[in-house]
Amino acid sequence: MEKIWVLAADNSRARIFETTRRTVLEKEIETMVHPAGRQSVQELIEDRPGRSPHPSTSEKRVAYAPTVDPKKHEVQQFARSLAKLLNNGARENKYQKLYVVAPPSFLGMIRSELDGQSRERIIAEIDKNVTQFKMEEIRKYLPEYM
Repeated sequence: MEKIWVLAADNSRARIFETTRRTVLEKEIETMVHPAGRQSVQELIEDRPGRSPHPSTSEKRVAYAPTVDPKKHEVQQFARSLAKLLNNGARENKYQKLYVVAPPSFLGMIRSELDGQSRERIIAEIDKNVTQFKMEEIRKYLPEYM
């Protein structure tokens, strides 16, 4: 019997549903919450930028600015952890078909982290944010017959 997984995710929450029936989602098998995905940059950065003496002989000091956007980094980490879960599921043959439902920017992050085996199993990518919806409502965004 063919198992179908549906990932509904955004920057701070992901839900994975599993079904063997093509017309209904049967059960939610995983829920992941990533609170840092909802935090502001100020909340993610605890300290002021580091300071260093200016290279000249004057007494000026220069502040170091972070090279990576902390918010984007947190979201990327969450996408990486979701992709790892999907990659492991594909490797262990836990699902044969995969539907991914996520906002466009997050969808791209997940896609870039998936391995070839997981990508081959993707049937559709839907660019919507539905993580807060009930299972029956999420099902309405998927094709009639999965």
